[in-house]
Parts: sequence; C-alpha cells; structure tokens
Amino acid sequence: MERLWRRSRPRPSRDHHAFVIQDDIRPEERRSLAALLQASGRDPASFTVALQADGLVRVSGPRGTAFYPRAQWFSRFSRHLDKSFFDPEVPAPAGPRLSRHRSAEIPTF
Repeated sequence: MERLWRRSRPRPSRDHHAFVIQDDIRPEERRSLAALLQASGRDPASFTVALQADGLVRVSGPRGTAFYPRAQWFSRFSRHLDKSFFDPEVPAPAGPRLSRHRSAEIPTF
C-alpha cells in the first residue's frame, strides 16, 4: 500500500514555492515600516498595515488608506510617503494676516 501512495502523490513542480501566499505581514516588514516612518519624522503608531483576503496590503495613515499589491507594497508605500500622501492637511496659520501695501511698489523705468 505504501508503494501505491507514493506513486499517486503529485510531484511538486520546480516553482511550487512561487504560489505560496503569505498569510500576514512579516515581522521584518513591520520593523522596516516602523523604521521608515520614524526616519521620516512620522509616528508609527498612527499607521496600520494589514494583508486583506484579496491579497492586497492595506496601509492606513492619518490622512487616508491605500491598497498595494503584496509583492510591491513597501516600495510603493515609501514613494507615496515621500510625496506626503499620508500626511494630514496643514491648517491655515492662525492670527492676523499681513497684507501688501501698494506704497512699497518698485518703480518701473
């Protein structure tokens, strides 16, 4: 019986590891994310990252949420972070506003 079982067992293909799906964000990725956020002056606690059932990585920050393909999520997120896509909007400065005075115009020749 052992002999039949071995014959009926499917042989793994050469690239059978290519189809392994990661169940969650790896600890190294979480550490890299925290280091990237700290290095950019952002609070790592204000961001969340999770792998969704559809295979996309969901990253949420103070200003919004983005979805990335699993394989490229970190590089794409870091580019978006560099472009300040996740930063909260900066409110207008409070206090009196300065206005331009026409008397300070430079004469034209």
